[in-house]
Amino acid sequence: MLYHKRPELTRMSMWHMAKVVKKFNDAGHKAQGIVIGCGKCEPKSKAYAEKLNLEHFEKSNSPLSSKFSFSYTQALLKETDYICKMDSNNFNSDEYWDKCIEKLFLEKVVSFGTNTFTVMSADKESEETCVFKTRKRMHLCNSGQFYLNWSVSRAVNFRSIYSRDQTCNFDGKINEAISNKWSETVIETISTESDDCFDVKDGTDIHSYESYMKKSPSIYPPNKNRSELVEMYEELKLLDLGYFSPSCDKIVEPGADLSELERI
Repeated sequence: MLYHKRPELTRMSMWHMAKVVKKFNDAGHKAQGIVIGCGKCEPKSKAYAEKLNLEHFEKSNSPLSSKFSFSYTQALLKETDYICKMDSNNFNSDEYWDKCIEKLFLEKVVSFGTNTFTVMSADKESEETCVFKTRKRMHLCNSGQFYLNWSVSRAVNFRSIYSRDQTCNFDGKINEAISNKWSETVIETISTESDDCFDVKDGTDIHSYESYMKKSPSIYPPNKNRSELVEMYEELKLLDLGYFSPSCDKIVEPGADLSELERI
């Protein structure tokens, strides 16, 4: 996970990552979480990651291309079978992760994930949501995509894949390199559910919440209202209650009874 600013959503996603790492380890896979960002600039985010037992790597946000190359390189150096990208304003459903866990017990593949995610706002007053599906087979939802370490190491040269002034499409470049090395068919879609992944917008995004909402429902159909999703996912409930605020020192255990928690 790479992080930069938006501290509440970053904490939400770090908390989610720690929960997922435990889930995979409990299922018999050896997993660890690493986060990359400027701890000198954002010491509270770094400290929060370390409280969650996530390994922190120091890297400035500029140039962004260097940060992405560094991040993927550090992940590959862990020499796990797979690396999984998670974004710092996203979380995935338990049902999606269950599918991933089962996939890891099967024959190895180059890459897999979901092509579907729900766009929503961090603003409690913005009830509308919408569902986005990627348009090309080679592209999956960035958050929750798995890459076989062996395959990425052979398909991607992280010293040259990005231009220095590149500002977006970093994960897409990796998928393009993999597809050019073999074919698009090696990138597998294992789920297409609207709740596979949630992309939570806070107004600082490259692709804004409003840019999705103004599209016709025939293009981006609605998911459940935000208030309904809050009742379903503890990440959203803790976000709304203030437990991911930089001023909050308490870390709530995943799966804890949230009904007695007070708003901070």
